[in-house]
Amino acid sequence: MTAEAGAADRSAGALLTDLVQLVRHAIQPEDSPLKPYAEEVRVNYAVWKSQRLAAGARFTAEQEQWLDRMAEHIATSLVIEPEDFETGWFGQHGSLGSAHALFGDRLPAILAELNGTLAA
Repeated sequence: MTAEAGAADRSAGALLTDLVQLVRHAIQPEDSPLKPYAEEVRVNYAVWKSQRLAAGARFTAEQEQWLDRMAEHIATSLVIEPEDFETGWFGQHGSLGSAHALFGDRLPAILAELNGTLAA
């Protein structure tokens, strides 16, 4: 498979996030192993989630589904912001209002934590 053929199978978001990884690696190769950005985000999310659960946090199945989708959004878009809840999967599942209903006042802190931790 050529690089062009492989690129055609990937979303524009995935290509952009991998480009960010490439730049990070070029700037600090010893600190940034070269691997797909989405893979790094998924690993960071698994660690974040297990740490939260170990610290006593409990999530409903619906909250976990939303958290999983937020992590995937970060994996393809670098960050998640309140405006992102108005389109795509989030928009189809109640938008920002549903996110607030599920997470309450913790939503801004969760978004900040996910953005800071997953993209690290």
